[in-house]
Amino acid sequence: MIRTKVDTLWFRRCCAFHLQFLPDHETLSKLCDLQDSIERNSPAPLSRVPATSLHMTIVTLVNAATRVSIANDAVWKLNGERWKEIVERSVEETSPFDLHFHEVAASEAAIFVKAEEPPALRRLRLAISDVVCFEDWRPTPPRIAHITLFRFFAEEWLPPVDFDTGLLPTEVRVGSLTLLEERIYPNVEITILGEPLLQGKSTG
Repeated sequence: MIRTKVDTLWFRRCCAFHLQFLPDHETLSKLCDLQDSIERNSPAPLSRVPATSLHMTIVTLVNAATRVSIANDAVWKLNGERWKEIVERSVEETSPFDLHFHEVAASEAAIFVKAEEPPALRRLRLAISDVVCFEDWRPTPPRIAHITLFRFFAEEWLPPVDFDTGLLPTEVRVGSLTLLEERIYPNVEITILGEPLLQGKSTG
């Protein structure tokens, strides 16, 4: 059993910059059906991520909770153009890859659907996080490929997550990514800054 943790940022104004994969319509539909199934079968204190906010973070360039000497938007004004070029070049040098979502999992912070991290995704995350830095801040990319379905609005012991396994969106092709500014968490209000395509010739 896991003790849930309340998400204090939920639907609050913030300032963060991310590179994300935004699922297509078919995948979103499957993810929403999966959310419905979990809600029907779980007594947990669930805060459901809106359909229009579902995403997989590749890397966060400026975190909403980053603690540096200036405001997050000022960090972006100083570094954003250079970081945007790094991100776009790194994405364009990466080949399209598949994600095989095979499991619904839970942590103290969230319920999410996850996939094995393909080598191409790992290399892309490392290429960006090795270059982007400001003062003591450096991106720490997720160690798994995942899409968060729910956060929690109360602290409770979380029972096993029940859902219809037939609803898992088992394979998703990633051919483009989105660089965006997040203004209301979680991805409720965003500004799209770029949509680079994966064009690399390498495989994996």
